Amino acid sequence: MAEPINQGEDQRGPYYQVGERGRKLRYQKGNRSSRARARSRALLAARQKQTRNPTRSAAAQGSERRRGSRTNREGSASGTRGGIKITAEVEKALRDKVEAHNADNPQKRKRVDLGMLKAVYRRGAGAFSASHGRNMTRNQWAMARVNAFLRIVRTGRARKGGSVFDTDLLPKGHPRRTEE
Repeated sequence: MAEPINQGEDQRGPYYQVGERGRKLRYQKGNRSSRARARSRALLAARQKQTRNPTRSAAAQGSERRRGSRTNREGSASGTRGGIKITAEVEKALRDKVEAHNADNPQKRKRVDLGMLKAVYRRGAGAFSASHGRNMTRNQWAMARVNAFLRIVRTGRARKGGSVFDTDLLPKGHPRRTEE
């Protein structure tokens, strides 16, 4: 949550201030451009004080949290051959992603299979229960994790500011692969 911007006046003149103890950004009384400049600097300072972007991610609400699965046993996403059960629609989308990725990346260390993507999808669906982007469904969150995984396989790194995860599922011979 962003700090509130307070407007006040003391013996030295009017000012905007971020929070209770922030720096006072002064402006000239009656000068609209000076006031607008001070306010915009205060807004910028308030945004910079934020630790994370509140519109980007949020903790999952109680109704969104899941513990376990009715169809997939515990530990099924720990490997690429876990026998994960997903809907036919999702499986088709993952198959299409496998075919497209492998067509563009013929090197053995960059090839993926359906089992890998199913495990990443399952882990993404589970991660949704902890935190996720606002206005996203569990399916969207899991598919975004699959796309991020494919980028790591292809380039060896995540997007700027992103995390590298699911390294135990990377293909054999991939430089980022771990055995955990």
